[in-house]
Amino acid sequence: MTIFLRTFAAELLKLRRTLAFWLVFLAPGLILALEFLMFHERVDFFAKKQQPLWDLLHRNSFSLWGVLMLPLYVTLQTALLAGLEHSEDRWRSLLAMPVPRWAIYWSKLIIPCLMVVVSSLFLTAGALLNGVVLRALEPRLLFPDPIPYALFFHDAGLTILASLLVVTIHHFISLRLRSFAAATGVGVSATIISFILINSDKYGRLWPWCLPARLLVTRPGTTHDVLVYSIVGAIVVSLAGTWEFSRREIR
Repeated sequence: MTIFLRTFAAELLKLRRTLAFWLVFLAPGLILALEFLMFHERVDFFAKKQQPLWDLLHRNSFSLWGVLMLPLYVTLQTALLAGLEHSEDRWRSLLAMPVPRWAIYWSKLIIPCLMVVVSSLFLTAGALLNGVVLRALEPRLLFPDPIPYALFFHDAGLTILASLLVVTIHHFISLRLRSFAAATGVGVSATIISFILINSDKYGRLWPWCLPARLLVTRPGTTHDVLVYSIVGAIVVSLAGTWEFSRREIR
């Protein structure tokens, strides 16, 4: 465990002053900015509804994040993190150290998982802050008390769990493919396919990139199925990736 913690700490140090670190806040920040502008520029439209807007703010936040941004964000972050080793051919020196390969694989896997956690919580806190600021600037917009903190943070937790399988898949791909373009190309293609499959009950529930978006489906049992598939799939992919990484000959 001590070796693993030291390896993990070393991986964290590599993030300083990198694009991957700043993307943790920039990616959800873009969603928050777009949503704030949407409500602010259409005040008359939303004011005419004369109904609380927290539910609309909540649904817009998590649909934009889960359907569009999160799969691309995971793709880019895992490719950037792996690129730190690929670009300067650090693998030889890294693997020559007296550190078991499983510790290297898992320390690199936990970092994108933590990035998804921080970004999702940043998005949630920012969405709530958007509602409070919009209420202060435009009193006609109905963002009544009490503020639904529990609903927002509950769904943030579900989104994090639903994204685990995609994170583990892209972690494996980014370590396996040395080309940044190839690793990101796989993610972009998979995300585009998810737009086609998202409304398909037959295939959408099986496509990992659709899982965060399927949390928006209100059918009973869907959330349970999404979480079980994501968590079990993430465990299987992680174990298979660890086995492959431990046996791989890296030149």
